[in-house]
Amino acid sequence: MAGMRRRLVSNRFPLGAALFLFGALVVGGHITTGQFAVLGAIMVLVSAFAPVRTISERRRAAAGAGGALRQEVSLYGAALDGIPDPLLLIDRRGTVRHANAQYRRVLGSMQPGTSVLIRYRSPEVLDMIQSALAGGSPAPVELVERTPREHWFLVSIAALPRVGEGQRDFLVHFRDLSEVRRAERMRTDFIANASHELRTPLASLAGFIETLSGPARDDAAARDRFLAIMHEQAERMSRLIDDLLSLSRFETALGRSDFARVDLIDALVHVVGAFQPVAARDDITIAFDRASVPGARCEVHGSRDELIQLFDNLVENAIKYGGDGKRIDITARPAELGGLAAIAVEVRDHGPGIAEEHLPRLTERFYRVDVETSRGKQGTGLGLAIVKHIVTRHEGRLTIRSRPGEGTTVLVTIPALTPEKPIRKMENTVETDS
Repeated sequence: MAGMRRRLVSNRFPLGAALFLFGALVVGGHITTGQFAVLGAIMVLVSAFAPVRTISERRRAAAGAGGALRQEVSLYGAALDGIPDPLLLIDRRGTVRHANAQYRRVLGSMQPGTSVLIRYRSPEVLDMIQSALAGGSPAPVELVERTPREHWFLVSIAALPRVGEGQRDFLVHFRDLSEVRRAERMRTDFIANASHELRTPLASLAGFIETLSGPARDDAAARDRFLAIMHEQAERMSRLIDDLLSLSRFETALGRSDFARVDLIDALVHVVGAFQPVAARDDITIAFDRASVPGARCEVHGSRDELIQLFDNLVENAIKYGGDGKRIDITARPAELGGLAAIAVEVRDHGPGIAEEHLPRLTERFYRVDVETSRGKQGTGLGLAIVKHIVTRHEGRLTIRSRPGEGTTVLVTIPALTPEKPIRKMENTVETDS
């Protein structure tokens, strides 16, 4: 009897609410007083015999449920942290339970308890998440994050199987499309730039041909002048096509079957000798210092033709864009790269220099600091892109330093062949210093 009384007291609030509801139904004419009496008796019996727990029992049960929940989240977190894509584990209300390590690295911190519906403002992402929480199966959507760095993601959400009597959780997956989008953008820019670079001399040639076929047909002076310009434009197209073919060859080259022992100093002597007459016409002095490189340490494993093309491009750029300083210094010295013996070759001009904001983009295809100056000096905009790929193929490092008014220095470091330290695979890097 005491136990029945205790259960009635414990369930007094739900019992009182039920009787109040039944009374309201009688007043509204929805049930009779007899039905009220029957329903009230049923509720009293249910309250009297329903199992009830003490406050301490309820606290222990709540603590046990919380511990089980924390353990479940911990197990989920350990598994999700091992996945290389950004992931969010959320509950049915959109509250974050766990953000994996890759998510925190790429997209920043996301504390448990934060609402994912507040974190993301993209209507497409919000609609997708809300649809999934409501039981739907939405299609993935794209998301662009502008900070701290521009990233493209394909975001999808999936409901996880319910474990026991627990709530259903959802997994939000962020597939990183950044590299794909950047490659697409570079390809689009490359096609547009290449088309523009070829169209300009072609339009010039077509115009002069039309003029020579018409008004200037019998004008010998105009014909000679136009033919000289046409020859210059044809050479420009030829240089551009040659550079495009070289760049394509280096970008698609997989093997190094043509690599052999190459005397780097000998290659530099060849390049300096080839450019001495060109520099002399503009009163530019090319000074080559090779005394600091011992004879036994001047050999590298590579392609002589590619290395000559590399230094051709660097010296040609120094003459074209840094010739105002009237001097180009080329030095070769022993160095280290990744713990291995290497040779560092530095090409320095004393020209106007380059502003800091341009340095990171100098090795991009068709990137020019000054478009008109570059075209006026018959540049194709591909020289340093070719240099970068050749350095990469030789497992070396490219560093560019420049300040306005102080000239530009390009440093190429390539592993040396020595009996003690054979060539091994190393990380390729391109650096720019201001």
